Amino acid sequence: MRARTEILVVLAIVGSTAIAHAQAVRAKYRLEGGRPHTDVPFNIDVVVDGFDEAPAPDQPTLEIAGATVTPAGAQPNVSRSIQIINGRRQDSTSVTWVLRWRVLVHKEGTLRVPALTVSQGSKSATAAAGEASVDTVPTTDEMTVELVLPNRPVFTGETVPVKLVWLFQNQPEDQSFTVPMMSLDTFTIGGPPVTAGSRKVLQFAAGAKDLTLPYELDATTVNGTKVNRLTVTFYATPKTVPPGGKVELPPASVIAALPVGRADFFGRSDSRLFRASDIARTLEVKALPETGRPTSFVGAVGEQFSIEVRTSRSVVSLGEPVQLDIQVKSDQRLDTLSLGKLDGADRLPKDRFMVPAEPPTGELSADGKTKTFTVVAQVTGPATEVPALAFSYFDPRKASYQTIHSEPIALSVKGGTIVGAQDVVGGIKRPQAADPVDDTTLVTAELALSSDAQVDARPLGGALLWLLVGLLYAVPLGLFAFRSWQLRTAGSREEASEARAARRRWW
Repeated sequence: MRARTEILVVLAIVGSTAIAHAQAVRAKYRLEGGRPHTDVPFNIDVVVDGFDEAPAPDQPTLEIAGATVTPAGAQPNVSRSIQIINGRRQDSTSVTWVLRWRVLVHKEGTLRVPALTVSQGSKSATAAAGEASVDTVPTTDEMTVELVLPNRPVFTGETVPVKLVWLFQNQPEDQSFTVPMMSLDTFTIGGPPVTAGSRKVLQFAAGAKDLTLPYELDATTVNGTKVNRLTVTFYATPKTVPPGGKVELPPASVIAALPVGRADFFGRSDSRLFRASDIARTLEVKALPETGRPTSFVGAVGEQFSIEVRTSRSVVSLGEPVQLDIQVKSDQRLDTLSLGKLDGADRLPKDRFMVPAEPPTGELSADGKTKTFTVVAQVTGPATEVPALAFSYFDPRKASYQTIHSEPIALSVKGGTIVGAQDVVGGIKRPQAADPVDDTTLVTAELALSSDAQVDARPLGGALLWLLVGLLYAVPLGLFAFRSWQLRTAGSREEASEARAARRRWW
């Protein structure tokens, strides 16, 4: 656990409201993560007591000279208690709001934090100004850190893997990483899925949010020296082309506590914070070409894609819906993949199929490399198949657009009527006596219960028929009469049986 250092505590008592206990309205600064260091993100909180649980207070702008400040949201901490005194119940609610900012200081010295007022409706509280010292952590040759980027230009919309590689010798403690690329507005940053319960994860500051990423740890040899290697992979997707087509990336860095001096009898030694930094790097970003862009292209960028379509059924009536499950696979994550409208060119013909106007929302697989879209299409015209669906993407290696197609699926469409709202309002046309209705048009199956050979067979009749009918009635009546006689004579028959048994014993 890292110590928490409070910059300042104060102040403004605006008023008190009582539910059961009065709670004054006051605010104070709180520094997260211990003493701040240059080029290492840390958090500054404003803790406000006495506000209501809702609504959330507006987060004011915090400006600190010589630092980059990013708002990180507000969260309430609510505690409730119940007291019963002399049979009377008292409910008490205490609300503490925590407003957070992420701060990055680029120069050592004194950090001056201005006074800040936070408001919620008619309530307000002010955290008084304060100061904190910012120092620089010394560097060391015992560890290195490197940001590994693609060795080629990347395109807008392309998701590329980026690796952070940390090499170290001695066992570090309390390490923290700074990767400025994760906080740039130029990119959308994501990561691979994290296995539930896994302990091999690290936290990274990515703008206003924290990113949890899994890591791999192994050993390697550098210049004849065996070192430990920790590798973290994340994904970056350029959103726009920067001025000049190049993104300047500040160096990534890591700070960790390393053992110093000779170990004592128990093998323990003092530790000290050290720093390792990468070099500044440049990534070239290009716009997707306008020439040769297919009409079915909706922003997919990558080297490998496949598309497969499945239907819920293969026989439908005209006007009925059919569900299409469209599955797109790739060798990269598909978080931002969109399928686009399905009634465009090289998709479902508008004269035979009707689909929702809004593009479908896909469901991502666990590894993020498969996305399934479910679409309900209404069959509005004669069709013999669900046609092959086109899917277009831009291949950054080939620097050209590619189009693939799904396999067509056979579809049997029976004749029918598409009923609209106007047909319901207009009423139903009833057949007249002069217009005979051909009922055979409503029959789609053989309804006969006997074979052709049995059609001319004559049914039973005469005395034989009446004899069978009499037996059907006589048998159950006889069984009923016999059972009734058994029940009526059960007692007398039991006594007679006992008397016969006694006479046999006597003689």
